Amino acid sequence: MYQRSTMEEPIVMKKIIALAVIGIASQTLVAFAGPPEPKQVIAPPPPPPPEFFRPDEFDIGVFATWAKFTGSNLPNGGLHGWGGGMDFTYWFPWKYAGVRLQGAGLSFSGGGGNRTATVNILGQPVTVSGGGGSVAAGVINADLLLRLPLDDFWPGVHLAPYVFGGFGGIFVGSGGEGHTVSETFVVRGPINNPNVSPTTREVTITGRRINRIRQNIGTDRVLGRIGGGLEYRFTPHIGIFTEAAYVIPNGASNNFVQFNFIGLRYAF
Repeated sequence: MYQRSTMEEPIVMKKIIALAVIGIASQTLVAFAGPPEPKQVIAPPPPPPPEFFRPDEFDIGVFATWAKFTGSNLPNGGLHGWGGGMDFTYWFPWKYAGVRLQGAGLSFSGGGGNRTATVNILGQPVTVSGGGGSVAAGVINADLLLRLPLDDFWPGVHLAPYVFGGFGGIFVGSGGEGHTVSETFVVRGPINNPNVSPTTREVTITGRRINRIRQNIGTDRVLGRIGGGLEYRFTPHIGIFTEAAYVIPNGASNNFVQFNFIGLRYAF
């Protein structure tokens, strides 16, 4: 049987004391070092700002419209018309180009004037009102559009100028076909002839009055047009726009300019 010698006991005691000192020292270091450092959390990047003019976008617009004929054979400022319309636009996956179907209804008037007739007995002219009148017309167009959203270059400027060109038709309704004028005038005789008393004559002018738009357009015509406009977006879905187009119906001296304004647009 093994019996520990008296010389091994001091060595064992030294080992125990050394282990105890190491344990106490390690706990002291942990206490002074503080709690363990938390793991670093990396925040995700912020989402990109929403696009105000997007690819694969479908828009619906409504607008008021005013048109004015520019033909040289239209006197006194020519024909003009007021009305309103709607358009439907699809922007391609390349958001700078799209196609549109637009229609407007207008009431055209103007281009009339006074007619003058002469009473032959007394040789004095009398004036009879004539001409004028109004007629309804519809204008339908299919356009190709190109736009340039400025917020691609200046963030926060949600404005997009655009140009367009296309073809369509103008459809003229009825109105202003025939008219009979019958008016009574008091015509006085010459001052140097006291023997001639004032004479009342009934002057009747009968004729067929043709509205200027029917005279220059006819009933229906194919047309082409080019133009441009501006659209501003308050949100990615709601905007306002205004535009102008030069419209060229088939035939001479019947071109007109069409302004679409107070336009509201909703983009899906």
